[in-house]
Amino acid sequence: MSVIAFLFDSITHKMNARVKSTCIVIFTSETYVARRTSLNEERLVNSRSRKIIDALWRLFISLKLTFVLLVFISLGAVLGMFFDQTISYEEFYQNHSATGFTSWFLSFFELYDTFHSWWFSCALLLLAANLIACSIERLPRIYFDAIRPRPFLTDRRLSGLKLKAHLQFSSLSEAQARVRSFHKSLKQPIGTINGSEFYFFDSKVVGRFGVYIVHIALLIIMFSSIYATQNGVDGHVLIEEGKKTRFITAKGAGGVSYTHDLGFYIGCNDFRLQTFVDNSPMEYESDLFIDNEDLDRVIQKTVRVNEPLSFQGYTFYQSSFKPIVSEKKVEIEVADQHHYKKRVNLRLGEALSLPNGDKIIPEKIYEDFAGLGQALRLQQKSPDDSATYFHIFRRYPDFDRVVRNDIYFVNFLGADQQYATGLSIGNVPGIALIFGGFVILLLGLYLCFFVSPVRFFARIDAKDSGYQVIVAAQGFRHLTAVEEDYLKRIKTLNKGKQYG
Repeated sequence: MSVIAFLFDSITHKMNARVKSTCIVIFTSETYVARRTSLNEERLVNSRSRKIIDALWRLFISLKLTFVLLVFISLGAVLGMFFDQTISYEEFYQNHSATGFTSWFLSFFELYDTFHSWWFSCALLLLAANLIACSIERLPRIYFDAIRPRPFLTDRRLSGLKLKAHLQFSSLSEAQARVRSFHKSLKQPIGTINGSEFYFFDSKVVGRFGVYIVHIALLIIMFSSIYATQNGVDGHVLIEEGKKTRFITAKGAGGVSYTHDLGFYIGCNDFRLQTFVDNSPMEYESDLFIDNEDLDRVIQKTVRVNEPLSFQGYTFYQSSFKPIVSEKKVEIEVADQHHYKKRVNLRLGEALSLPNGDKIIPEKIYEDFAGLGQALRLQQKSPDDSATYFHIFRRYPDFDRVVRNDIYFVNFLGADQQYATGLSIGNVPGIALIFGGFVILLLGLYLCFFVSPVRFFARIDAKDSGYQVIVAAQGFRHLTAVEEDYLKRIKTLNKGKQYG
């Protein structure tokens, strides 16, 4: 019985061991399958992510996107010219009394402030991203090719070049002289391999970077302009004669007006208006001054149209004027046929006494009396309080002397109207960067259109019958001009003359 019990225990132990090993194998297999499935899913997700990223990258380096964005920005500029961008949000909607869809359209696309609108800014940012992506895609390859060129004209390199020629010469010295006549910079070989001499010259290599200099310039201009429009000041102010202020009305985002503190006082000492005989404005100017916070006079200048005042980054332009409702004064001249002549400034209703006891009293100013221009109605009062009324005209200085034929005749010289000078104020931060960007842009355009980068290759091979010269050229831009230049060099090489 003991033997049977021993055999039974042995069989049971082996069966338990096999069951355990089978369970371990099954568990391990399931774990491997689960991990493999997880890895496959991760690879699938990564593959989809890479495809999306690659698709976006191909979009941003596409010239089609550049063309579409430029057309879109051009249309935005046309819309900006069609709608007045100088007025406020409130004035815009007063001028365009739209309702329904039209009102929504004008508001959604912010046509009252097109160049600061969300869609125009997005187009500029996308164009900037497009330029950056194109530069990242192509510039490194060109940069490393420019600083580390492959100068040896191998057979493999020769097969890929279009401009190439083979010539046979009897002596090495003649072959070397003809290579130098092909291009003056091919004086010394850059190396010798298996008895063959190699020559190389990279001409005007900086021209290959012209496009990317243009890209950099455009990015500088765009980002500087965006910074200037977001942080600059475009405002206006009306200042009465003899007064000053430090607050102006500026135009903010969306055409909404706000009050801006200059940090100093701008004031007007005097405003002068010159008019034609029909009383229309001919020229006007303001005597401006600037006070600092301590009320010390910093600067004074007479400002006219196209002659602004600049201070601490702000530029003050003479843009308009406005008559102020106040007590008016008139300037008249009274004379007789002999030696009496007197010029005075009188308020309306103020009397001027004459030597004979009469009084001249200005009563009313007419800006245009019966189509005859500016006129003044006067009352002449006698010592007995009898009064007569007559008109004189600024445009016709002899009117009273000829028509009324009195002892004293009056000439109307003008009316002293109080005015408020209208100033436009601008502050453009980063203006130096913007102009610097345009200078760089001109440099890049010059390199693109007037500099043709060309690589010149030459190789001298020793042959049984003499020496074979192989000359080749590789152009990167203006290929027609490069080919014409190459053919001229081949002709001079055949003649043995020097070509520059």
